[in-house]
Amino acid sequence: MSEKKKVILDVDTGSDDAVAIMSAVLCDELEVLGIVATFGNQPLEYTLPNTLRVIQLLNSNIPVYRGFGVPIAKDLTPGREANADTAILEKEVNGKVIAVHEKELPLPAPVIHEQSEHAVLWMLRTLKETSEKITVIPVGPMTNIATVLRMDPSAAENIEEVICMGGGVHVHNITPCAEINFYNDPEAAKILLNSGVPVTVVTLDATHSSWFGYEEAERIAAVGNPAAQFAANLLRHRISSANQLGVRVQPKSALHDVLAVCATIDKSILTDLRHEKCDVDIGGGYADGALIVDHRPQAKPQLPVFISYKADAAKLLAMLCRHLSNFNAV
Repeated sequence: MSEKKKVILDVDTGSDDAVAIMSAVLCDELEVLGIVATFGNQPLEYTLPNTLRVIQLLNSNIPVYRGFGVPIAKDLTPGREANADTAILEKEVNGKVIAVHEKELPLPAPVIHEQSEHAVLWMLRTLKETSEKITVIPVGPMTNIATVLRMDPSAAENIEEVICMGGGVHVHNITPCAEINFYNDPEAAKILLNSGVPVTVVTLDATHSSWFGYEEAERIAAVGNPAAQFAANLLRHRISSANQLGVRVQPKSALHDVLAVCATIDKSILTDLRHEKCDVDIGGGYADGALIVDHRPQAKPQLPVFISYKADAAKLLAMLCRHLSNFNAV
């Protein structure tokens, strides 16, 4: 078996992040050096304990680090979010709070703790000291990796690639123009895409072309261990909640972040991947956080940024089930 690929996973742990963590930790192909938590699906005060809950479920000793709880600059502009038409991702229905990403994952409270070193300092030190290149997988706002690249651009020399989950070309969620990870910190997304680091953008277009329904949830559950049962329940919850909130009408949900992990293992899972010229809107207006891809004939990409449009759902499900089947081996 070939040597494992060294990775850093950067999460804002809600439901799909939890499945991505399990996939990355349990798979045979990746060596997760550490997991850093940031804000996003919920505030950091929830995403960090949720990350610890998942690591505790896996009985893993992978270190978890506290990252940024605020965007680089977005919150410095009063009223900025009022300019965008944002979707409602949480509301009360018959006295019960319905949310795609629960504040607290339905797992025992963590008795393990995060590391004392800040995530960004650990990431920078790890990248500077490594003897082999590391792949970074941010599946929340890009705040931590963008800050690393601003603190010391030479750290990029030891990054094999960044495979991020974010952005949407034809598919959006939090606003009519933007995906939530890019929207939550547009400046960070712009810094990353313009950094010169090789970046693969796993967009909503790709994740929604490989989404799952209740049938797939049953196939995941049939793997037959606590990790698989938990993943299946998270998928069922995502489908039900999105339908109740009205943000989706089909009985399906994308496990967005898992696709980024699986693409790190096997890039061919992204069946339509294009080297394109792109940028991110940071204007603070209606399109704030939008991924803008230049499809004009004269557009020539100058940076190593690749945009995904489609993915192989059958391969994604097979990979996820295979990873989850390793649960008892941890």
